[in-house]
Amino acid sequence: MTDDRVVLFVDLLGFAKLTEENPLDLEAIKHSQKPLSGTIDRLLAVDRNPLTRAFTQFHHTLKWAIELAQMQHTLTAITFSDSAFVSTSKLSESVSVATYIVQTLLRARVPARAGIAYGSFSAVRFRSDVSLEGGDHSAHFLGTGVVRSNAAESCGIKGLRILLHPSAAALLDDQDHRASNDQKISYVECSPEESANAAGVQFEIDYWRFKPTAQAEAWHAFQDMWSAAPQVALPHYEATAQAINRMRVSQGEEPLLSLRRRTLPRRKLEV
Repeated sequence: MTDDRVVLFVDLLGFAKLTEENPLDLEAIKHSQKPLSGTIDRLLAVDRNPLTRAFTQFHHTLKWAIELAQMQHTLTAITFSDSAFVSTSKLSESVSVATYIVQTLLRARVPARAGIAYGSFSAVRFRSDVSLEGGDHSAHFLGTGVVRSNAAESCGIKGLRILLHPSAAALLDDQDHRASNDQKISYVECSPEESANAAGVQFEIDYWRFKPTAQAEAWHAFQDMWSAAPQVALPHYEATAQAINRMRVSQGEEPLLSLRRRTLPRRKLEV
């Protein structure tokens, strides 16, 4: 018998393309994992290789998100090459982790999408056996929360989003799944066209909540990513911009007349 958990699945977007188009610089990746050991030459090498930069930033962000969350509550985290699962007790806890990850990666110009679901989750066994000739690694975990969070993230809705599976959306007004300060979870509806998806995703987390300077930085980073994106990825950035626009409107801001503007209008509260 297992207790139901809130499960977050986060995925680094475009990783397969990056891997195909860039060399695998293992030395730079290994070096970036050592604290306070970066040299100027090595840091420049990381920045020059899009694969190395995205991979190291993704895992660096995951590490900090998990460590910060563990200071406040228990969780189980399982990370892979370009994705991770994080299991928590409350929806608010999962939303906090997901928001930190997506916001941080966006400002670092690394695209990611997340799905959150509620259901069974069990980490059965983890094993690693490494020898000079090779290694044998296994991570055995399963549950409806795992399946549903993955289904939400991959339901077909494009862009840099935090998507809620119906099992998680049902908890939005549940007092037991709010933060300790009883603050409500901020969310918006997906567009009508997006809502017709196989996973039944109708809502997403409103993660566009920054301090003014950080908001400007995030918007500039997003516009830079959009401008540099290949043709095949443009629909993802269009969908992201429309979602951010809905988030801003839900916060009382006027809708953007141009999604490609480089500077956002001043917030009403700042006037």
